[in-house]
Amino acid sequence: MGFTSRAGAAAPTTTPTTQGRSFAAQVQQQNTAMQPAVESAPVEIDSMDGQHLIVSFDDVKNFICKDATPAECRIFLETCRQYHLNPFTREAYLIHYDNKNSDSSSTIVLGKTCYLKMAENHPQYDGFEAGVIVFIKDVGELVHREGSIVYQDEELLGGWAKVYRKDRSRPSYEEVKLSEYDTGKSLWSGKKATMIRKVALVHALREAFPSTFGGLYDVSEVNADVEADFREVEDGGEQPDGSMRRRKLNKAPKEEPAPLAVEVTESDKDPFEGDGE
Repeated sequence: MGFTSRAGAAAPTTTPTTQGRSFAAQVQQQNTAMQPAVESAPVEIDSMDGQHLIVSFDDVKNFICKDATPAECRIFLETCRQYHLNPFTREAYLIHYDNKNSDSSSTIVLGKTCYLKMAENHPQYDGFEAGVIVFIKDVGELVHREGSIVYQDEELLGGWAKVYRKDRSRPSYEEVKLSEYDTGKSLWSGKKATMIRKVALVHALREAFPSTFGGLYDVSEVNADVEADFREVEDGGEQPDGSMRRRKLNKAPKEEPAPLAVEVTESDKDPFEGDGE
């Protein structure tokens, strides 16, 4: 389809398509230039360990996850603020699994004890039971045992857990298979029973409190030694406003492992909203 210019008017030197693209590119550049100023405001965190932290996006990229995007930094810091997590004491990690693909998402992972700490703060939490699933070879019997002990003549198959809520008549129950989580690395190399029991407990906690733990993962569930990749920092001292910031880098990060596709979703809602209904 052709275009006809008005009588006496000079023919356009550029096509409308080219002009449209040029204008769109200018708008995109302006939006990109304005975006960091809006998104990169530091976040104040009152952690469970009693510290008041002011953490910037640069802190996250320098000490926690160098490949994090501005959006991932914001989600991570808001998650730490919402759940009162201290990212500098291994209560929360932000892990980017694929160094070669900048489009892959990072994952928020909780530290060793955060799940239980957060559950204990919930008004409806009423305790748990957890243990291992073993096969006794001599008698050919499958046993669900409380605790994490496995005897010499037994084969460890998995873990189980029950989590109780005061407002529910039945507990949330989960069983997990050892072979699906055992990486053979870090604690999995020598404490398989302890680790698989914890995975089962985390699953049961997530089932019992979906709005609290739905988008969070525990270190026992990820296919990586997150503490080995964590960049150690020392206390930077008290700031004029009374907050604590951590600045000094002690150890360079190790190469990050193979990808694990987990998406982090953002929520502005109260983490406990709807759990008691």
